[in-house]
Amino acid sequence: MPFLMKKLSAILCLLLICNSITTAQAKSEEKQAVLAVLALNIARFTSWSEEVFDKSSSTFNLCVIGDNIVQESFLRMEKKIINGKKLHILNRSRLRNLSQCQLLYINGLERKTLVHVLFDLKDQPVLTVGEGLAFIQAGGMVGLEKLNGRMQLNINLSIVKQSKLVMSSRILKLAKIFESLHPKSK
Repeated sequence: MPFLMKKLSAILCLLLICNSITTAQAKSEEKQAVLAVLALNIARFTSWSEEVFDKSSSTFNLCVIGDNIVQESFLRMEKKIINGKKLHILNRSRLRNLSQCQLLYINGLERKTLVHVLFDLKDQPVLTVGEGLAFIQAGGMVGLEKLNGRMQLNINLSIVKQSKLVMSSRILKLAKIFESLHPKSK
Protein backbone atom coordinates (compact mmCIF):
# COMPACT_ATOMS: atom_id res chain seq x y z
CA MET A 1 0.00 0.00 0.00
CA PRO A 2 2.77 2.57 0.77
CA PHE A 3 4.15 1.99 -2.74
CA LEU A 4 0.74 2.77 -4.25
CA MET A 5 0.42 5.94 -2.13
CA LYS A 6 3.84 7.14 -3.26
CA LYS A 7 2.89 6.50 -6.87
CA LEU A 8 -0.44 8.34 -6.47
CA SER A 9 1.34 11.26 -4.80
CA ALA A 10 3.85 11.43 -7.64
CA ILE A 11 1.06 11.35 -10.24
CA LEU A 12 -0.88 14.05 -8.39
CA CYS A 13 2.23 16.28 -8.22
CA LEU A 14 2.86 15.72 -11.92
CA LEU A 15 -0.74 16.66 -12.76
CA LEU A 16 -0.49 19.84 -10.67
CA ILE A 17 2.76 20.82 -12.39
CA CYS A 18 1.29 20.15 -15.86
CA ASN A 19 -1.81 22.16 -14.98
CA SER A 20 0.26 25.14 -13.80
CA ILE A 21 2.41 24.96 -16.95
CA THR A 22 -0.73 24.86 -19.12
CA THR A 23 -2.23 27.81 -17.21
CA ALA A 24 1.01 29.80 -17.52
CA GLN A 25 1.20 29.03 -21.25
CA ALA A 26 -2.43 30.12 -21.74
CA LYS A 27 -1.71 33.40 -19.93
CA SER A 28 1.41 33.90 -22.07
CA GLU A 29 -0.59 33.24 -25.26
CA GLU A 30 -3.27 35.70 -24.14
CA LYS A 31 -0.67 38.35 -23.28
CA GLN A 32 1.07 37.96 -26.64
CA ALA A 33 -2.25 38.16 -28.49
CA VAL A 34 -2.97 41.48 -26.75
CA LEU A 35 0.53 42.79 -27.55
CA ALA A 36 0.16 41.73 -31.19
CA VAL A 37 -3.12 43.64 -31.54
CA LEU A 38 -1.59 46.68 -29.86
CA ALA A 39 1.42 46.61 -32.19
CA LEU A 40 -0.93 46.46 -35.17
CA ASN A 41 -2.97 49.39 -33.90
CA ILE A 42 0.17 51.44 -33.35
CA ALA A 43 1.08 50.78 -36.98
CA ARG A 44 -2.36 52.02 -38.04
CA PHE A 45 -1.58 55.36 -36.39
CA THR A 46 1.90 55.65 -37.90
CA SER A 47 2.79 57.07 -41.32
CA TRP A 48 5.63 56.06 -43.60
CA SER A 49 6.77 58.04 -46.63
CA GLU A 50 5.56 56.60 -49.94
CA GLU A 51 9.08 55.68 -51.08
CA VAL A 52 9.27 53.14 -48.24
CA PHE A 53 6.80 50.91 -50.06
CA ASP A 54 7.75 49.24 -53.32
CA LYS A 55 5.42 50.57 -56.04
CA SER A 56 4.56 47.04 -57.19
CA SER A 57 3.85 45.77 -53.69
CA SER A 58 0.54 46.02 -51.91
CA THR A 59 1.86 44.47 -48.70
CA PHE A 60 2.81 45.82 -45.30
CA ASN A 61 5.69 43.73 -43.90
CA LEU A 62 5.42 43.01 -40.20
CA CYS A 63 8.49 41.11 -39.05
CA VAL A 64 8.51 39.13 -35.81
CA ILE A 65 11.46 38.09 -33.66
CA GLY A 66 10.35 35.85 -30.82
CA ASP A 67 9.38 32.36 -29.73
CA ASN A 68 6.56 30.26 -31.21
CA ILE A 69 3.88 31.83 -29.02
CA VAL A 70 4.86 35.33 -30.17
CA GLN A 71 5.01 34.32 -33.82
CA GLU A 72 1.66 32.52 -33.71
CA SER A 73 -0.04 35.52 -32.13
CA PHE A 74 0.95 37.59 -35.17
CA LEU A 75 0.26 34.87 -37.77
CA ARG A 76 -3.41 34.94 -36.75
CA MET A 77 -3.57 38.46 -38.18
CA GLU A 78 -2.03 37.65 -41.56
CA LYS A 79 -3.71 39.48 -44.47
CA LYS A 80 -5.46 42.12 -42.35
CA ILE A 81 -5.29 45.60 -43.88
CA ILE A 82 -2.85 48.17 -42.45
CA ASN A 83 -2.80 51.65 -43.96
CA GLY A 84 -4.38 50.33 -47.17
CA LYS A 85 -1.92 47.44 -47.56
CA LYS A 86 -2.32 43.71 -46.90
CA LEU A 87 -0.44 42.60 -43.80
CA HIS A 88 2.32 40.07 -44.46
CA ILE A 89 3.95 38.41 -41.44
CA LEU A 90 7.64 37.47 -41.71
CA ASN A 91 9.51 35.38 -39.13
CA ARG A 92 12.98 36.86 -38.63
CA SER A 93 14.66 34.44 -36.22
CA ARG A 94 17.95 34.84 -38.13
CA LEU A 95 17.97 38.65 -37.75
CA ARG A 96 18.53 39.26 -41.46
CA ASN A 97 16.86 41.58 -43.97
CA LEU A 98 15.22 43.63 -41.22
CA SER A 99 15.22 46.80 -43.31
CA GLN A 100 12.50 45.27 -45.52
CA CYS A 101 10.13 45.43 -42.55
CA GLN A 102 7.77 48.33 -41.97
CA LEU A 103 7.11 47.10 -38.41
CA LEU A 104 9.50 44.94 -36.42
CA TYR A 105 8.18 43.32 -33.23
CA ILE A 106 10.99 42.05 -31.00
CA ASN A 107 10.62 39.73 -28.03
CA GLY A 108 13.18 37.74 -26.09
CA LEU A 109 16.50 39.00 -27.44
CA GLU A 110 19.46 39.36 -25.11
CA ARG A 111 20.20 43.02 -24.38
CA LYS A 112 23.50 43.08 -26.27
CA THR A 113 21.88 41.59 -29.40
CA LEU A 114 18.86 43.87 -29.04
CA VAL A 115 21.03 47.00 -28.87
CA HIS A 116 22.96 45.83 -31.94
CA VAL A 117 19.78 45.12 -33.97
CA LEU A 118 18.22 48.47 -33.03
CA PHE A 119 21.45 50.34 -33.79
CA ASP A 120 21.57 48.75 -37.25
CA LEU A 121 18.02 50.02 -37.90
CA LYS A 122 18.79 53.54 -36.71
CA ASP A 123 17.64 56.13 -39.29
CA GLN A 124 15.64 53.51 -41.22
CA PRO A 125 11.84 53.75 -41.49
CA VAL A 126 11.17 50.58 -39.49
CA LEU A 127 8.77 50.95 -36.56
CA THR A 128 10.29 48.90 -33.73
CA VAL A 129 7.99 47.59 -31.00
CA GLY A 130 8.89 45.49 -27.97
CA GLU A 131 8.15 45.09 -24.29
CA GLY A 132 8.93 47.43 -21.45
CA LEU A 133 10.84 50.61 -20.80
CA ALA A 134 14.12 48.69 -21.22
CA PHE A 135 13.21 48.18 -24.90
CA ILE A 136 13.17 51.90 -25.64
CA GLN A 137 16.24 52.44 -23.48
CA ALA A 138 18.00 50.01 -25.84
CA GLY A 139 16.97 52.16 -28.84
CA GLY A 140 13.51 50.85 -29.65
CA MET A 141 10.62 53.12 -30.58
CA VAL A 142 7.65 51.68 -28.67
CA GLY A 143 7.89 49.70 -25.43
CA LEU A 144 4.66 48.12 -24.22
CA GLU A 145 4.37 47.31 -20.54
CA LYS A 146 1.65 46.32 -18.13
CA LEU A 147 1.31 48.76 -15.23
CA ASN A 148 -1.43 48.56 -12.61
CA GLY A 149 -3.43 46.16 -14.77
CA ARG A 150 -3.30 48.43 -17.85
CA MET A 151 -1.05 48.53 -20.89
CA GLN A 152 1.29 51.51 -20.97
CA LEU A 153 2.76 52.76 -24.25
CA ASN A 154 6.28 54.14 -23.86
CA ILE A 155 7.39 55.96 -26.99
CA ASN A 156 10.92 57.12 -27.72
CA LEU A 157 9.84 60.02 -29.93
CA SER A 158 13.35 61.12 -30.83
CA ILE A 159 14.08 57.69 -32.38
CA VAL A 160 10.72 57.75 -34.21
CA LYS A 161 11.49 61.17 -35.70
CA GLN A 162 15.06 60.14 -36.55
CA SER A 163 13.61 57.30 -38.66
CA LYS A 164 11.31 59.75 -40.47
CA LEU A 165 8.15 58.09 -39.21
CA VAL A 166 5.18 60.15 -38.11
CA MET A 167 2.90 59.02 -35.29
CA SER A 168 -0.60 60.36 -34.99
CA SER A 169 -1.27 62.74 -32.12
CA ARG A 170 -4.10 60.36 -31.15
CA ILE A 171 -1.58 57.63 -30.27
CA LEU A 172 0.89 60.05 -28.71
CA LYS A 173 -1.79 61.31 -26.30
CA LEU A 174 -2.11 57.78 -24.93
CA ALA A 175 1.63 57.28 -24.44
CA LYS A 176 4.37 58.25 -22.07
CA ILE A 177 6.76 60.16 -24.32
CA PHE A 178 10.54 60.11 -24.08
CA GLU A 179 12.15 62.78 -26.25
CA SER A 180 15.86 62.17 -25.90
CA LEU A 181 16.31 58.67 -24.58
CA HIS A 182 19.33 57.10 -26.22
CA PRO A 183 20.51 53.51 -25.86
CA LYS A 184 22.43 52.61 -22.75
CA SER A 185 25.20 50.08 -23.13
CA LYS A 186 24.89 46.79 -21.28
